[in-house]
Amino acid sequence: MNADAAWDALNKALEDVVPACRGQALFTVERLTDEEWAECAAICDRCPVFRLCGAYATAAKVPSGFWAGRSYTPKGVISAPGGSRQTMKGTT
Repeated sequence: MNADAAWDALNKALEDVVPACRGQALFTVERLTDEEWAECAAICDRCPVFRLCGAYATAAKVPSGFWAGRSYTPKGVISAPGGSRQTMKGTT
């Protein structure tokens, strides 16, 4: 799925759902503590648009933020708190 199609699918789903992350600055910070990471991940785990969010983040190669249980930074993707990074190239 390309980024435009993924964005359209996510936005369509968001017409009916307000995700718990909406408006929370924690999801847009570049660096998270392990506790913050766990808080974001717990919110993502129960999110009804989790898969669509992740599909968009992967297709669009988002440069930063916490998307579908993963922390994206300009240096790569962190899949677990304190975890190793994958480069954006490694996420395709």
